[in-house]
Amino acid sequence: MAAKKKHDWSQFRLKIEIKASPTKVFKAWTDPKIISRWFTVKTEFEPVKGGRIYFEWLGGDKFETTVSAIRKNERILFPFGSKGEMVEVKLAKNGRKTIVTLRQYDMRTTPEARWSIHKGCEVGWAFFLTNLKSWLEHGIDLRSHDKMKSYKQGFVNS
Repeated sequence: MAAKKKHDWSQFRLKIEIKASPTKVFKAWTDPKIISRWFTVKTEFEPVKGGRIYFEWLGGDKFETTVSAIRKNERILFPFGSKGEMVEVKLAKNGRKTIVTLRQYDMRTTPEARWSIHKGCEVGWAFFLTNLKSWLEHGIDLRSHDKMKSYKQGFVNS
């Protein structure tokens, strides 16, 4: 029997394949008008190192950060969280598709943070990556746009 591997609560990695070019997927991550169609209700994004990022979600949460590193059509890195957690988005061409790999790391590992930060972010990013795929491939936004049905009320699709 294989030894049980201990879970690394300091990070997680998610992947999704999208029927779109890396150029189109990169634009969906960096163009504020497009970001607001699948991720936020309001966005500002300057796609240069040190550029400002501002996100506002349906539930009213707001977050401001800066771009740590960026390589057009390949990679975006930015702090995402109150304690310096980092998000790295990598894009890899796969035929006529793009594999998007999102890694969030430098996460706190206290018992409370394991649930509130790690699991909350992992579930949230899984939904938003799925929504990105839905929007790019079919033009469908899976989010609720009802403020009474946001993540603050336990809904995953906001």
